[in-house]
Amino acid sequence: MNWTLIILVGVCAIALIIFLVMRNQKDEVELEEELKNDYRKPNAEDADIDGNKVIK
Repeated sequence: MNWTLIILVGVCAIALIIFLVMRNQKDEVELEEELKNDYRKPNAEDADIDGNKVIK
C-alpha cells in the first residue's frame, strides 16, 4: 500500500479525535454554566408554604 496515504489518513484521524475531545470539553463547560444559570431560586413567597395547604 501507499505509505503516504496511510500516514495522511492516520494524521487526519488523530486530528479529528483531538478536535472532538476538545469540543466535547468546551460543550460540557457551557452546559454546566447553562444549568447553573437556569436554576430558579425560590422566592420568599414560595418558601413560606404552609404544610396543611400542601396536597399529597
